[in-house]
Amino acid sequence: MDRFTERDFTTADVQALLMGPARAAHVTVESCVGSTNDELKARAEAGAAEGEVLIARQQTAGKGRLGRSFYSPKGTGLYVSLVLRPAFPAEQALLITTAAAVAVAEAIDALTGRRAKIKWVNDVYLEGRKVCGILAEAAMDFAHQRLRYVVLGIGVNLLEPPGGFPEDIRAVAGALFTQAPPEDALCRLAAEILNRFFGYYWALPHTGFMAEYRARSLLDGLTVRFAQGSETFTGTALGVDDEVRLRVRLPDGTERCFASGEVTVEKDFLRQLRDRERSG
Repeated sequence: MDRFTERDFTTADVQALLMGPARAAHVTVESCVGSTNDELKARAEAGAAEGEVLIARQQTAGKGRLGRSFYSPKGTGLYVSLVLRPAFPAEQALLITTAAAVAVAEAIDALTGRRAKIKWVNDVYLEGRKVCGILAEAAMDFAHQRLRYVVLGIGVNLLEPPGGFPEDIRAVAGALFTQAPPEDALCRLAAEILNRFFGYYWALPHTGFMAEYRARSLLDGLTVRFAQGSETFTGTALGVDDEVRLRVRLPDGTERCFASGEVTVEKDFLRQLRDRERSG
């Protein structure tokens, strides 16, 4: 794939594209950082206000879920983290990543003209491949039983890196473009994500975005294989309920709902998914 050279963009370039609640964000643009999430966690601990945003075009120590690394090479992706200080209860924190997934999917639609989907809970896919990962890291105030802050990290692959993705993610990972995207794509994508996300975030705990989340649900109708502890089983994904639990019909006809963290959806669904995408 052709690597693209994005013109340099600044905080002012991003701010000029922000609208509504996102205009209050304080944006910093960096060429390269270790981890945008780690940097903003340090700033949050030092008192950074809600709405602090760090955008990088490369990470040398990008972070994914479950302690995994997030591949973040130069010139192929967008890496964004935000400081949030939610006023709602900690048990509603999952709504942050849910809203972010919808915001990213809609931003991808706006940039590419194609429709992105969401794999429960918050991975964003385009045409059967994962193009975005989202990681929320929270700090609790146990004395008052509330969240001190949440750092929300979003990484989007715009282009496949030279030589392809690393072997361990090659079967899953994808990118928004197969050829060099418009030179302002990173700046536009960052602004599109921030505009949509802050609009949803400031309306919480109102969850009007959940209708769009359900409409973009990737797993619906697929036979999915689950791991729960040492046990594995299969079922048909039916959709997502109001509590962002995945509804599954088991082989005996019973239905169960699983919360995030209770089960891991294994990668058996990818072949079915790509077959379905190809068939229209």
